[in-house]
Amino acid sequence: MSIALLMALLLVVCLIIGVPIAISLGVTSLLGIIGKGIPLEYLAKTSYNALDSFTVIAIPMFILSGAIMEKGGLTRRLVNFARTLVGESAGGLAVVTVLTCAMFAAISGSGPATTAAIGSILVPAMIREGYDRGFAGSVAACSGGIGVVIPPSILMIVFGVAAETSITTLFVAGFLPGIMLALFLIITVKIISWRRGYRSEAVDHDFRGFLKNLNDAKWALLSPVIILGGIYGGVFTVTEASIVAVLYSLLVSVVIYRELDFKAFRETLLYMARLSGSVLVILLFGTIFGRVLTLYQVPQRVSEALIATVSNPIALVLLIDLLLLFIGMWMESITMIVILTPLLLPAVTAVGIHPIQFGVMFVIACEIGYETPPLGVNLFVASEIADTTIEQISKKAVFLALAEVAALVLVSLVPGISLLVPRLLGMM
Repeated sequence: MSIALLMALLLVVCLIIGVPIAISLGVTSLLGIIGKGIPLEYLAKTSYNALDSFTVIAIPMFILSGAIMEKGGLTRRLVNFARTLVGESAGGLAVVTVLTCAMFAAISGSGPATTAAIGSILVPAMIREGYDRGFAGSVAACSGGIGVVIPPSILMIVFGVAAETSITTLFVAGFLPGIMLALFLIITVKIISWRRGYRSEAVDHDFRGFLKNLNDAKWALLSPVIILGGIYGGVFTVTEASIVAVLYSLLVSVVIYRELDFKAFRETLLYMARLSGSVLVILLFGTIFGRVLTLYQVPQRVSEALIATVSNPIALVLLIDLLLLFIGMWMESITMIVILTPLLLPAVTAVGIHPIQFGVMFVIACEIGYETPPLGVNLFVASEIADTTIEQISKKAVFLALAEVAALVLVSLVPGISLLVPRLLGMM
């Protein structure tokens, strides 16, 4: 039996018996290194190189900036502004949830964080106005996933590192698909709300009310303009932008809004340390695992097998979409990216899919994985907020998830959706 097959079996066994994913990847990689007769110093050197990257610093910094903005009152002001835009139309609060998640996505970069930040405010409000608990939770769970598609995106940073491609270009490419996801969700929740008679209470959405809420939310709305505008304008890199995001969030939360005290700031630091620590450990061992697979030429063999089995490029792309959606139901997103990117990237590029387009496809598939059981991280967050079961939220999320699958298929089959903006800006 070949070492590569033994590695695959060992990884599967470790995951089945509940070994932490980072340790599973590390043990499997160690087997591959020993099987090749490579000195163990290779493990140390690869570990160092995996995290000795200026770009990796952006991950904990974007996590921290999003947490500060949530604690500092920016989220609440975004919600009030979005309510002014929507008013009391059918499904008004559900649409507000989608809109606010899309706006907060340009700050947070994390799906579960967006679900928690926006859902904790809007899910109880939807329930008070007569929305079904399961539906209210499902809207927050599905909308929160937009946080990893609209830049800045932690998953895009991880994909950029794994695929060795431009993170800035990935960010730009995520704009149109992210907006399309939000539109698909808005249309779906409007239809469901209209059929079920969900309406929101009257709000002050005349021009004066609009100006008042706009003025109140201006510092929150200015955040993505500064962060993303600086990246795309060449003022600073993605990593430097993450530091700017932290400094800006502190300035607004402490000096302007004055809602972030020392206790809340300490909580954001602990949250950042826990989340970024787990992310970076998985990224470390995932990078080692990917390089060991390359030594055994596993990515090339998988690519050749896929192309030999499915000769039609469209069928191959749809098959890969299906594979990503299925695995996303069972595997954490960052782990998916670091394991599958080196395996699938050669296959998709061989049939003419640009790595940037594939990155957007991959991230959307991961986003859908946030809201599909049994893993469904966003579902667990939303179920706690809505005080209902995962089963109830999962049932109500079916049509919302299908709308996002439709968006994924369009992005996969129409390259212009993800590549248009980078090309217009001369990035490709």
